[in-house]
Amino acid sequence: MISTQLVPAPEPKVEKFARARRFYRRNFPFLVASTIYAGITAALLIASYNLASRHFIYPLDDTYINMAVAKNFAAHGVWGVTPFEFSSSSSTPFFILVLSAVYRLTGPSQYVPLGLSWLFGFASIYVGWQFLAKNLDKKSQTSALVAFVLLPPLFVVGTLGMEHSLHLLLTLLFVQQFDADGESMWPVSGITILMVITRYEGLFMASVAFLLLAYQRRWIRAMTIAASAALPVGAYALFSISHHGYWLPNSIALKGAHGHLRAAIINSLAGAHLLLQLVTLTIFTVLLRRLHPKLARAGCLVAGASGLHLILADVGWVWRYEHYLIACGVLIAASAVPQLDGCGRLAKASLAIFLGLAGGLLTSRALQAGISLPKYSRAIYLQQWQMANFLSAYYPGAAIAANDIGAITFRTDVHLLDLVGLANSDVFTAKRAGTYSTQFIDDAAKKRRIEIAVIYDSWFSLHPQSIFGGPPVPSSWIRVRRWRVPLREQLGDDTVSFYALTPAEAEQLGSRLDAFDATVLPKDVTVTT
Repeated sequence: MISTQLVPAPEPKVEKFARARRFYRRNFPFLVASTIYAGITAALLIASYNLASRHFIYPLDDTYINMAVAKNFAAHGVWGVTPFEFSSSSSTPFFILVLSAVYRLTGPSQYVPLGLSWLFGFASIYVGWQFLAKNLDKKSQTSALVAFVLLPPLFVVGTLGMEHSLHLLLTLLFVQQFDADGESMWPVSGITILMVITRYEGLFMASVAFLLLAYQRRWIRAMTIAASAALPVGAYALFSISHHGYWLPNSIALKGAHGHLRAAIINSLAGAHLLLQLVTLTIFTVLLRRLHPKLARAGCLVAGASGLHLILADVGWVWRYEHYLIACGVLIAASAVPQLDGCGRLAKASLAIFLGLAGGLLTSRALQAGISLPKYSRAIYLQQWQMANFLSAYYPGAAIAANDIGAITFRTDVHLLDLVGLANSDVFTAKRAGTYSTQFIDDAAKKRRIEIAVIYDSWFSLHPQSIFGGPPVPSSWIRVRRWRVPLREQLGDDTVSFYALTPAEAEQLGSRLDAFDATVLPKDVTVTT
């Protein structure tokens, strides 16, 4: 029997072209910004790969700390940089949970964090576009979204392999949702929880949002945000304390909240771009309070969070700490400018000056980032990556002491004495209690049967050059070798020293370093005794 069912005629090419053209026009701002984002990140990765002797290397050792914790949690159920003990070494619990979930499926690939941070960057561009679409035409959306990619700069956090692009995404969603109409509290509650547990700086946004909503007497929404912000902090505190840790991640506790005038002044000088943004957004808030109340409250939210960040947190350090605030500020400023047609000349002139200054500083900062990131990867390759190569080859399961712990713990399963205190609760407790001394280091090393130490000498002296440093190491330790890299960049020091704790180990360490220096160590590293 012959079927009489009609076969649909193929879609004419003209119609396909028309549909593609409509899609392109409709999504033009997002497509342009995404293309620029993808192009710059790809260029940076290629440049970094070539400078690091054709190795894929992250520009920060911190990335490898997250990877080490995720690796051990996925494989062993241990929240720590080693599989042998709990350590609250990272301040981004949610990102590590995401990373460890992927590691359960893929294994501990070093490319996974890059893929995640890159994809979260694209998602941030999309959410930023939706924010701009409420107030701007297509041409203005495109310009603002390109600025959103370039000025914070988004391409930095897209290549770090860390939590910052996820934190930005959640912050953007929070800015949109905290003042949203409607009675449902679930969206803003869920976003607040994830934002805070991704980075504790999310508490700044949540605190200002609470105050703004309380001022409006929107008590249910205000209390929902407050409770949602407190929940992940309390949950992690219980988790850490139950494992004999501190209630805050060690990295946050060791740095400490600043909260004093001197720190705020230092931050304001180092982060003049953030201070200028705070002033600019404050002016926008005042001018828009009647013209566009919702946008004014968003500006007030970001301005208030910027102020708290300057007082209580750090700025800089590979352009990432205040990135979430700069990105939000770009979107709000771009949305606000067209709303000010009725404002006086003086107000417009003041805004033009502050916007110009902030834009100039941010442009200079973005250019510096693009130039510097590949060199940062090279510095990590010449130092931390070679430390990991050496330990992986000769001390894969040994007991060692160190101060930069990321690459070495991701690539080996050493028994670690972290002289900074990120990975060992006894060192952390001693530093907080003021009992961290040369004798303490000696006793801890003997208790853990440490064989060698790989440290920065400048960090351990009577006057250490880092807040993560400590007292001089025991005089009985025998320095066998020093590696000096030609560019320090963001490294804690350009010279790392290898110590043995016994004469017998010193002889063995020396012979192993001789073999490694002759066959593996890049020629750019200067070797001395």
